[in-house]
Formats: sequence, C-alpha cells, structure tokens
Amino acid sequence: MSDLRLRVPTVSESHRVLHLFRNVLLPANAQVLVATRSHPVERFVGALAGWKEGEFVRFYLACLPGADREQIADLLISEAAGTTRAAGILKLMYAELLAQEDPWIPVLRKNQFEILRSERFFRIPSMEAAKRVLQMLEKYQADIPANWRTESIRALAPECVFDLIAPHRLMTTEGIRRFWQATAAHGFDSDMSSVVFEADKPFGTLLARRMGDVLCYDIRVVDHTNARLRALANLVLFRHNFKTYNPASPIRWLQFRGGETEHRETANLAFRMGGEEMPMRHVFARNL
Repeated sequence: MSDLRLRVPTVSESHRVLHLFRNVLLPANAQVLVATRSHPVERFVGALAGWKEGEFVRFYLACLPGADREQIADLLISEAAGTTRAAGILKLMYAELLAQEDPWIPVLRKNQFEILRSERFFRIPSMEAAKRVLQMLEKYQADIPANWRTESIRALAPECVFDLIAPHRLMTTEGIRRFWQATAAHGFDSDMSSVVFEADKPFGTLLARRMGDVLCYDIRVVDHTNARLRALANLVLFRHNFKTYNPASPIRWLQFRGGETEHRETANLAFRMGGEEMPMRHVFARNL
C-alpha cells in the first residue's frame, strides 16, 4: 500500500515549502498542500500552492526529482479541485505559461486541463537590440514630444498601469501588484521597469524581470492613437532601460512576450530589432 499522504505544512516547515517553490513568486495568501512519504522517514516529495485570482484559482505544482510526478500531481489536483468547488469557484488555472515540451503538460491534460490561450515569445541579443535602438533614438530624438517622461516603477503605485494593461489580458491586477513589490523575488525590476507619461498621464509601460542574464519583458503596452507616436514611445521606454542598466550585472538576451491582442505589434518590433521567435507557450485551465 502506498505511503503517499497529503497534508498542510506546519509553520515550522515554511522554509521547506519555500525551497520547493524557490523559482516562482507566490502571493502572501497562497495556500499550500504538501505530499509526503513516511518511509524510511517522512519527507516532502511534492506540493501544490494555490490562491484565488479573479475568477480562477491559480496554482503551481512542485515535485522532487525522481518522485512519481503523475501520481503525486493527480492526488494534489484532485484535492485542490474539491477545495475549489467547495469555495464556490469553478475554474482552475495553472499559474505558469508552459512550453510544448514541458513535463507538466501531460499531467495537466490527464487531469482534464485544456489550453485556455497561447502566447508568443521572442528573443533578441541585448547588444544587437541596444545598437538598433540607439541608432533610432539618434535619428528620431527631435521628434519625441518634450512633455514625455519616463519614471521607474520604484516610485510609482501599480494602479497607474491597470487601465493600460487590462484590455490585453497579460496579467491580472493581483498579479501586477505582487510582481511590482521591490522586495519580491522574481518580481519586476524596480529600476529598469518603467512607465511613460505625457504630461501627468501614463500612456505606456514596459515591465521586466531579471532571470539570470535574460531581461524578460512580461508587459509592453503603449496606448496612443497615433502609430508614429506609439513607435516613439517604445523607443523612450527602451531608452529608460539603457539609463538604468548596470553593466556590472550583464544582460545577454532580451525576451519579449506577446499577448493575444498584441502579437503582431510585438512580433514586428522584435523582428525589427533583430530578434527571433521562440516556441509558443500555453496557459492551461480546467472548468470544475
């Protein structure tokens, strides 16, 4: 008989939970369920961390190398589904975008999860991108309106970009707040991430996270009716990156994420900067 058991971790075990989810940013209200085996001694072999966000309960799975990923995930997802239904919420969503070869995808499909939406990603060598942006800035500097300015998000409240981002479904307001915190591990870089203003009105934002030598642009939105001014605003946002970049911590790649309503613009921008498209990633969800 299997000795696999599910339970809620104790407060004293929080460091073990954090180790399991060390590569993700969990919200403060996340509830965690751990899977344990008792022989020869009790040990964590997997866990699920979930929280309510919008109309979904979002969750991450973690599993130790060598453990039975499918068996552990089946039990954790079944328990999470029951708890979610009991709370009156009828949708579960995996919290991470997954590439086609990700080992969690067969497990999620087995548990009746389907692709809710797909997103495109693009990668650009940072030096090549910097060269092209600086060339364009030199060419079009005189055309940038004098009443435009950029500010790092360190000095701003996340609410200033909610209306900009909401139509593109790139991230919920709860997620933006979580990643905005200066102390958040794996959150937005508080200096390189910025908002562009026209006088006192925010009309664009570029929000990025550092992942090793990659600067990941999770959100790039410019809301302006004039296409030429939209292009100039992108230049201004990238210029802010150069002004706040610390060469002591080198960045090798820039990675762009294109939301469903911004695929074409993001793709065109990436290609103009010398980038290449990476494999598409998917959001998986399940109705309960």
